[in-house]
Amino acid sequence: MQKHIRENGNVIYGDLSKQVNLKLDFKGKNNIVFFAGGSRNVNIIFDSDDGFVFIGNNVIFAGVIKIHNNSLCFIDDNSTFNGTSIEAFEAKNIFFGRDCMFSWGIWLSTTDYHPLMDCNTNNRINFSKSIYIGDHVWCGRDVGILKDAFIATGSVIGAKSVVSKMCYSNAVNAGVINKEIKQDTFWLRNSIGNKAWNKKHTEQYSNVAINDFKYTYNQNEFLSPKAIEAKLDSLNTAQEKLEFVYDAIYMNKNKNRFAYFKDMPYDIPLPKYESKFKLLKFEEIEPAPPKPTTPQPTPQEQINSLKEEINKKDIEIKNLKLTNQKAQNIKNHLSYKLGNALIKAHKQWYKGGYIKFIFEAIKIKNEHKFKR
Repeated sequence: MQKHIRENGNVIYGDLSKQVNLKLDFKGKNNIVFFAGGSRNVNIIFDSDDGFVFIGNNVIFAGVIKIHNNSLCFIDDNSTFNGTSIEAFEAKNIFFGRDCMFSWGIWLSTTDYHPLMDCNTNNRINFSKSIYIGDHVWCGRDVGILKDAFIATGSVIGAKSVVSKMCYSNAVNAGVINKEIKQDTFWLRNSIGNKAWNKKHTEQYSNVAINDFKYTYNQNEFLSPKAIEAKLDSLNTAQEKLEFVYDAIYMNKNKNRFAYFKDMPYDIPLPKYESKFKLLKFEEIEPAPPKPTTPQPTPQEQINSLKEEINKKDIEIKNLKLTNQKAQNIKNHLSYKLGNALIKAHKQWYKGGYIKFIFEAIKIKNEHKFKR
């Protein structure tokens, strides 16, 4: 795997040739981006220092990811976003699991953007909090996902909803005050809006007997957001967070890792995981040295250069005048005029051209003597 070293301690892990239409803006220092494979249209802005973004394989992203001081965004494999704004503030984190499908007009933020204070104690009461989204979550258009939200694996969030709490697995949630409106459901990526969809497809998908997207809670597999948060809070650098996220979350392929249902144990420790990041081999690639800039000429050098150009033009004009004068002298020569008259006479020989030439030649000689 490639490791691209950038200025101010910023680092990009991954093959940049596999990132289509990638946009990266490092405004701070010691930030890290990790690409597990290929991606499309990823747009990341690091506004500050020590931020970290993890992009899984085959991620398609339309929108923008803004990372502030010590914050993190994790997007796992095969997740797609048609128009999403992600902002992580105050050393908080936003997680997306595998195979998430987000529509357009969606925004997520870990903060309220302005401090809210208690009048009696003068203490702040609206500190930023992280957001966790499990695997295979479908989010409709124009949804707002606020701090402290946990959307468990297999959930569906209806259009124009506002989510600020826990949403359980295999359930449909909707509303400005988000509520669970349907349980025991699962969803498929197949698009009914596809112009090729017809009655045959409607019949085909009237009953789909698969268990791929039916989830169960398993305490031994569950990755508790609370435990993840505690671990991340104990880490100081973006590099430490990368190694933890890679080992404990990305390499965890359990189907039910983020599956959660009502009244199940939540505040539990993380399952054991192996240190696999250290086994990766990296080819360090330094940025190409900047090309030496051509020194700018001084004002006096510019004046001298301009004078040289003017002198060259003067010489060219003089040479052109001499050439024109020579050509004019040749045309005025007696031999040239007689020869030209003879050529015309030859072209009109059948009209008595040669006889006319005798008189024309006498005329030319007389005119030539007169001009001299």
